[in-house]
Amino acid sequence: MELDLHGHIKKRKGWQKVILLTIQGYFDNKVGRNAAAMTYYLLFAMFPFFIFVTSLLGLLHLPTLTLDGQITRFLPEDVVAFLNLAIEHITKSSNNALLTFGLVFSVWFPLRAVSNLMEAINDIYGEEKSGSHSIRTAILTALTIVLIPAMLLLLLLGKRVLGFVGEYIPISAEFITGWSRMRFVPMAAALLFMLSAVYFFSPSKIQKVRYILPGAVLSMVVWILFSLIFSYYVDHMGRYSIIYGSIGVIIALLVWMDWSMITMLMGAVFNVALKETYDVKEEIEIIIE
Repeated sequence: MELDLHGHIKKRKGWQKVILLTIQGYFDNKVGRNAAAMTYYLLFAMFPFFIFVTSLLGLLHLPTLTLDGQITRFLPEDVVAFLNLAIEHITKSSNNALLTFGLVFSVWFPLRAVSNLMEAINDIYGEEKSGSHSIRTAILTALTIVLIPAMLLLLLLGKRVLGFVGEYIPISAEFITGWSRMRFVPMAAALLFMLSAVYFFSPSKIQKVRYILPGAVLSMVVWILFSLIFSYYVDHMGRYSIIYGSIGVIIALLVWMDWSMITMLMGAVFNVALKETYDVKEEIEIIIE
């Protein structure tokens, strides 16, 4: 499907132009296709990470990390149950070989996913691939490997894990209850930082903060809203498990991941739309002065 709004864009100014440029940018930059490719790499990056973390916990005889009920706000219940089952199975069958496998591919697949993401965003910004691409890819991959596990740990640190930690470090019951309710705030802050880092490191040329932060905020808000709506829809109206059987959980997970990638790419498209709309105006004002 192709859409041509360029004729309408020339006639618009301000936020009307930004909105039309954002819509047109989805088609011009083939956001849907790039999101599908990133979902492929992300899927292969996710399970090695779970294998590594759960294998390590199993070998250290630490309590199994499980996704608790609050996560169903963002993920369908069937998907959460599937991930918990996978985590439990890996923990019980932990060994050094499995740990090594998880460690190696927890680095390799994120590297491929980040490289693909950076190329897509670099194309959205209309920049050519520079010699510093490898360095920027390595930096962003390192940030991703640190921040994504950090966000997952914020999700996973429910009452069960905090109760275990409380056996060694004094933690009040009020803190455990409060943390269980408020842990999504630091997770959102970490997500905003990660998105800003993606939009900062991906283009070959350094972008102004005002053309990085708006897309990051928009992407974060849209992703949270989409996750809440999608989780509610699948749990209450969707019938993935009935229609597709046991593979329905995987399909629901893939749909969620694909739309998450689209949201991330559209944040970059929105930033470019802002830049094209308001940078031109600033240049004209400078020339007139």
